[in-house]
Formats: sequence, C-alpha cells, structure tokens
Amino acid sequence: MNKIFEVIRFEVMRSIKKPSFWAAAILIPVLFGFYIFIAAMSGYSAGEAFESASDTSEMKLGLHDGASFVKSNVIKNTNGDEQEFAIYESTQAGIDAVQAKEIDVFYDIPENFSEKPTVNIYAKPDQVTLFDDYSAPIATLLQTHAVTEVSAINYSIITNSIAYETINYDADDNHVVETNEIVGQLSGPIIALALFYVLIIVLGNRLVVAMTEEKENRISELMLTSINPRNLIVGKIISLMIVGFIQLLVLVIPVLILYKVGINYDVIPEFIREGISALSIAQYALLLVASYFLFTAGCVVIGTLTPTAKDANSFSSVFVIMVILPIFFLGSFTGKDNQFMMYFLTYFPPSAPIAIMLRAIMGSLADWEFWVGLADIVIVGALLAKLATYIFCKNAIEFTARINFKKLFGSPRKSWKN
Repeated sequence: MNKIFEVIRFEVMRSIKKPSFWAAAILIPVLFGFYIFIAAMSGYSAGEAFESASDTSEMKLGLHDGASFVKSNVIKNTNGDEQEFAIYESTQAGIDAVQAKEIDVFYDIPENFSEKPTVNIYAKPDQVTLFDDYSAPIATLLQTHAVTEVSAINYSIITNSIAYETINYDADDNHVVETNEIVGQLSGPIIALALFYVLIIVLGNRLVVAMTEEKENRISELMLTSINPRNLIVGKIISLMIVGFIQLLVLVIPVLILYKVGINYDVIPEFIREGISALSIAQYALLLVASYFLFTAGCVVIGTLTPTAKDANSFSSVFVIMVILPIFFLGSFTGKDNQFMMYFLTYFPPSAPIAIMLRAIMGSLADWEFWVGLADIVIVGALLAKLATYIFCKNAIEFTARINFKKLFGSPRKSWKN
C-alpha cells in the first residue's frame, strides 16, 4: 500500500504543479462562460433587432377594408396607447399614400377575404431587412373583431389559451407526484451525465497517453526497478481519477456559486430548489466515480497495450465511441421500440454508465437495475485494471512500432510475478 500511495502522491503532485494543468482547468469554465455570454448576447441582439424592426407603435398606419369585415379602426398598441388606422377608399389610394410616405404601412383586406383569408401589407421602410414584420397591428384589429363574433370560451379554445393541469399518481402507493419530486428524481442522473460527459471529452486523451509517454521516454524501465507493476498500475489509475476530479471541481465550483447567487436573488424557481435531492445526487455521484473508474481503467489498458501515443489515440477513439454509444441509440430510451438495444446498452460495460443515466432520466430504470448496473461497472473496471497490469508486465519495455501480440500472450516475466 505504501508503494501505491507513493505513486498516487507522485502523479498527483506532478500534475498539479504544472502551470498547464491549472491553465486547462481554469480555461474550460472561462471558455464555457464566455460561450454562454456570447450566445446570450447574440440572442438578445437578434431579438432586440427583431422587436425594433417589428415595432409599429410610432408608425402611421393605413387600412382599406374591401370586405367590410372590421367594425373599428382603432387598436391598443404595444405601449398600451390607442393607435388609429387611416381609412382609404381603394387599394391604390393606400399604395399611393405609402409610396408618397404619407403613411408608413398600409393594410389591404380584399373583397374575397372570407373565402381567401389573406391581408396584403405594403410598407416603404428606409431599409428592407429580414426582420421586417408589420402584421401585429392588423392581427390585433382582426382578433378584436373576432372576439365580438364568438363566445369567450370558444375564443380561448380557438386561440389555444386553455390552461391544462395534470395530476400524476405514483405507480406504487397512488400518492400525488409533485413537480419537486420529479426534479428530485432527475437531479442526480442529469448532473452525473453532464459531469461524466465533461470528463470524457476533456480528459479522455490525457488518460490514454499517460502510460505511453513514459514508455516512449523509457521512464517505465527506471520505475520498474523499484516498484511492482501492479502497484504502479493501481496507483496510476487512482491518481488519474484524482487529477480528473480536481479539474472537474474547478469547473463545478463556479456553477455552485452561480446557483447560490441565483437562490439569493430568487432567480431559480422554488420547485427546483426544493426538488433537488441530496440522496439522488449521492447515489449518482457513486455511479459517476464507478463510471470514471471504468473509463480510466479502459484508457490505461489502451495506453499499456500500444507502443506510441499516436497508436493510443487511434484505439482510444474506438473506446470513446463504445462509451457514448447510447447517444446514437437515443430513440431506444425514449420509447417502447427496440427494447433489446436499451437493455443491451445498459449491461454492456463500456456503454453502461451513460445508458443507466439516460434510463433514469427517462424514468425506465428500476432500483435493482441501478445496483446491478453499478456492480457490473465496478467488476469490469477491476478486471480492466487487472488486465492493464498483465499487459504492462508483458509490454512495459516494448519499444517496437507495432503491438507484439505473440509476446503479449506468452508467459509472464518471472521477476514480475509477485
């Protein structure tokens, strides 16, 4: 155990002392926040441009009602003030008024409006853009007239403004399932899925090259003179997991701060605050650790098997695809079709972590399946760690340009058996 702790301490300290480690750890949340800020500002700017181009509250409006459809030519605009349409006797008169800039927008309701409900809009803006939309005033005028022709309830049905309230009963004891209870059930798997995805994308490549770089630099020869391969591999896996979670913690802390600020300023809805379940988060935190252990062990196997970092990256791509395989079969988790694929991915070790999280989010995961899946992940992760030890014993000082399978499946070195 002392040797394992020495490896863990050495690897962790070596990583956290590198400025590049902290630069990468800090850069991720900064870039993520910058991306959200740019996206929000772009959305705000586009929305503001659209609203500005569509605002007709200060414009002069004209109307020709060839069908004698509307009863009034006055509406309330977006500012709450009354806005009046200038009435024109013919379509051409209104078009001439627009072209002469006497009015800004002219609406023409044709005589066959009842058979062909189309309103022609004529405008002469200073600059024509994709955001131009002057339909709001005439839509308001038509709706005001329509309300007088039908009952209030029929108008609510037609405009789809009916409120619907759903009451769900629990399948076991028939108690009413509240929204905060649903949030509590989803909080754990959603958070675990997001964090596990970050770990795969951000740290996957580094886990693979952690072993190959030492073989390429021939450091592994020196290390094996003072430490057992099993202790080295176990220490490597644990230290890589610790370093990964340190980097993840740097990402999570700002999110927790923002969550706390959101609570203080009452930005986060009450059902989310009350619904987040500590038990669910703890349960799926355990799954997250086990899943990352499986992923790390798999990456270490690839790193010990391949002679160079270039080869390791090629093999790691295949392994990552196996891990995220449930994303490609998302339809199997959202419906009742293709149930075989859903269960296969749940118990296929590389894809099991994401499959379990997705099934929990979709509400199709039984409690016993969670624990069976967790046991499956831990057992396979341990077997991969043992396989990595075996391969490392056979392949630690292999510097050829290709994988030597003949040597790999031969007898182990006697000096490394213990």
